[in-house]
Amino acid sequence: MRFAFGPQGKISTKNLNLGITEFSEGKVSRTHRHNVDEALFILSGTGKVKIKDKVYPVKENDFLNVPRETEHTIITDDNSRLKIFFVFSDEIIIDN
Repeated sequence: MRFAFGPQGKISTKNLNLGITEFSEGKVSRTHRHNVDEALFILSGTGKVKIKDKVYPVKENDFLNVPRETEHTIITDDNSRLKIFFVFSDEIIIDN
């Protein structure tokens, strides 16, 4: 995970957090939630994003919104990496 803006970013900002994260083939992220809204834009690859109990297939150029305090999981297809541009709506610190 690479932050461009935010407390953990190359450019330090308090309430704007954005960056890029990548997942290798056949991976499932841990299910997690954030205390702020999150927007996702799929830069490349294919996979799925589970938000609450609904699974959304994703591919390049798709957008998703993950409301604050909503459990979500990133799932890559077996033959595809997934590269995601993310934006958080407020101050947040991510533990890798």
